[in-house]
Amino acid sequence: MSAVETDLWVFRDGRNSVSSAGLLDELHTSLKKLLDSPRPHIREYCLNALIRAGELESALADAESLVRSALAALTDALAFTLLSGNLSSVRRLTGSLSNLSLPQIVETSPPEGFSYYALHPLDFADAGMRLANPPRPVAVIGIRSIGTTLSAVVAATLRGTGSSVERITVRPSGHPYSRITQFTSEHIRWIEKQKEQSAMFLVVDEGPGRSGSSFLSVGEALIDAGVPAAQLTLIGSHEPDLNLLCADDAARRWKAFHFRAAASRVDSRFSDHVFVGAGEWRRKLLPEAAMWPACWPRMERVKFLSRDGTRLYKFEGLGPMGEAVQQRSRLVDQAGFGCSVTDAGDGFSCYAVAEATPMTAEEVDPIVLERMAQYCAFRAAEFGAGGVPEPLAEMLRFNISREFQIELNLNLDALQPSRLVVVDGRMQPHEWLRTKDGILLKTDASTHGDDHFFPGPTDIAWDLGGVTVEWNLHPAALEFLLARFARLTGNDLRRTLPAFMLAYSVFRLAWCKMALSTVTDSSEQLRLRTAYRRYRNVTVRQMSQLGIRVRAASREQATLV
Repeated sequence: MSAVETDLWVFRDGRNSVSSAGLLDELHTSLKKLLDSPRPHIREYCLNALIRAGELESALADAESLVRSALAALTDALAFTLLSGNLSSVRRLTGSLSNLSLPQIVETSPPEGFSYYALHPLDFADAGMRLANPPRPVAVIGIRSIGTTLSAVVAATLRGTGSSVERITVRPSGHPYSRITQFTSEHIRWIEKQKEQSAMFLVVDEGPGRSGSSFLSVGEALIDAGVPAAQLTLIGSHEPDLNLLCADDAARRWKAFHFRAAASRVDSRFSDHVFVGAGEWRRKLLPEAAMWPACWPRMERVKFLSRDGTRLYKFEGLGPMGEAVQQRSRLVDQAGFGCSVTDAGDGFSCYAVAEATPMTAEEVDPIVLERMAQYCAFRAAEFGAGGVPEPLAEMLRFNISREFQIELNLNLDALQPSRLVVVDGRMQPHEWLRTKDGILLKTDASTHGDDHFFPGPTDIAWDLGGVTVEWNLHPAALEFLLARFARLTGNDLRRTLPAFMLAYSVFRLAWCKMALSTVTDSSEQLRLRTAYRRYRNVTVRQMSQLGIRVRAASREQATLV
């Protein structure tokens, strides 16, 4: 399938309008912890401060703030501290932050590699070190947002080897599959200066992502500005499969550049553990492959199992994102719904592995439904969230239009949350374990309600709709579930649940279809295709119950359906 055929809406924007003063306060708090920390903890606290400094620098650059250079200097100093442990520059610069004239509101987005993909800034230090011989002038260009922090680490690495380094950041714009980089007049002057010095140009970012167009747009803009291709290197987090990049003519364009992938340190840290990411956990929990649920391997969190099978190490985020996830996991454990968790460092959580087996939809009964109602009531009470809800109605209408070629003429006011909650987002039967004592435990409970996929924080009806769809509840079972939830919370969701069930099914349909375009293993394709068909059939049935007629499948859909 082409990118257009699978271009459904599953990723949420993630950009938020926030107070720059609030970001600065959070940075001050991180800096104070760093400056007061004992030496063994310097790297840990420096990493948190570096991520926050890079976030604020990136936001100020997007806002074209005049004080962005002050934050760039601090990001550079923190990158140097991360590599060396030397706090002198950070101490000198911290005091000057109080006098900055900041814009009131700035735009931020989560640094996805640090939040979801086990990307560590020191991975890029290693990549920079491989380019350090011989020392020479270097021009480092970070692609905002996360490329801001990564470029500072590469620059600090090269400065440490004697190279003369200057750094800027840029923000490509336009459609995600066709980004365009337009240099400002200030950028052009900077590039000309670097060319006069015969500098080596390095373009730094995580990825490449689904399209590769951000890297391509910056590289091609530099070529257009007269930078020789031989003096230009792209540095990312992994080698791309050129056949899967969906920017126009991506494979040919990519080959015009030298690309260097930053090697992850994770594998060496867990070399004596068993890798169970990318769906490999199914071999341990579900030995019969016929029982395996569909998986999007590239989107799974990195996970390792101890050799004795008693501890699961899962990447849940560096910096503030990881801290929030671990706090949710602790609350789930304390409430009796999960397993104990400890901080394993570098964004990893360590979970105790329970002696339990994954459940199936055939096991649903009043005891199971009671447990589901209790869990959803717990999340609704404990995991309230602020901010603006994600556009679920727009996601639903877009995906229905793209998948079924109809306009969804339906009042979707019910999708407006009565209260924002960080939902679970993974209510499938295999995500629930039954212990030998009959206790039902929830796994994978803390990351998906606030990651880069829909729904984001929303109404708890999303999880109750997920239970209904995933456990294939008949009307009497659904009535029991909603009645128990209403008794526990005083919240009757009978009116709003149909809209959330439809949104849930359409999102899962879209998720499976997009995942299909990224896998080459035939068995995984079959599982994803089967799941796609199921969610599509559920969606058709739900729309029929709402009085919406669906046209016959198109030729492209017929190959899947």
